[in-house]
Order: sequence, then structure tokens, then C-alpha cells
Amino acid sequence: MKKKINLQCILLTFLTFTMGLSQFIIIGIINNLSTDFRVSIADIGALVTIFAIVYAVATPIINLSIGSIALHKVMLFFMLIFSFGNLLTAIASNFNVQLMSRIITALSSGPLMSTAVTFAAAIAPQRKRAWLISWVFSGFSIASVFGVPLGTWISDNLNWRLTFWTIFLPQSLLLS
Repeated sequence: MKKKINLQCILLTFLTFTMGLSQFIIIGIINNLSTDFRVSIADIGALVTIFAIVYAVATPIINLSIGSIALHKVMLFFMLIFSFGNLLTAIASNFNVQLMSRIITALSSGPLMSTAVTFAAAIAPQRKRAWLISWVFSGFSIASVFGVPLGTWISDNLNWRLTFWTIFLPQSLLLS
């Protein structure tokens, strides 16, 4: 039982790490995106704003519509959408495709985060519940502290698309 909870904790923390990285990395690679898509830094900054608005507005609406669907099915569904959004980000050929990919990612990130926390609470024994939930939330902090600087380095020294491939590929492996 303990090994199962630890594995689930690692997977849920990794999930929130990739969600945090996907959300926060745009700021770290803003110059590279601006150059690649030949748009202003302000236009790239709008990707962050639009993501935040979609995330804030859509999350409660989508969460209310989930109802009594099994948590694992909800997580799987939103992980698929999240993965697709990051794949689309990685292969975006122009700014409009990039914008659409960020909207798709935002639509899935909020419900996925709330489902991950709910799933953590459901699977953990009472005495481990707070511990597991805190680890799930820590994925965002780990992404901010370690993921964004590493993703920015990858973008500056290799290619910004590789950063999104590193988000997409592990997600797709988890889904398979």
C-alpha cells in the first residue's frame, strides 16, 4: 500500500510539475517566441494573459459540469487534452496556432489540477492525505524554481520547441 501511494504521489506531483512548467515557461522564452513568430513581445505576453483568463473563467464552469464522473476518467480525459495542447504548442507554425494551443492547454489545466488534488485526497489514507495533497501542489513550485530556468536554458541554447516536447513526451508515455 505504501509503495502504491508513493508512486501515485510521484505521478501526481510530476503531473502538476508539467502543468506548472507549461503555464510558467512562456515568460522565460518570451524573446525566443517573439523572434520565431515575428510578433512583438507584447503579443507574446498576451499568451500569458489569455491563458490566465481562460483558466480562471473556464475552470469553475468545467468543474461544475463534471458531476459524478469517475475521477480517473476525468483525469485521463483532461490529460489527453493537456497533452494535445502542449503538442500543438510544440509544433505551432504561427502565432495564431500558438494562441489556440495555449487556450486548449488553459481549458484543461484548471480542471486537471482540481481533479488531481481531489484524486490525491481520495486515494490517500486519512493520516497521509495532507502530505499527499501538499506534494501535489508542490509540483507548481518545483516547476517555478527548477523547471522554468531549465526550460529557458533549453530554449536559449537549443530550441524553445524542445521545451514543449519535454512536457509532451512524458505525458504521452503516461497516457499509453
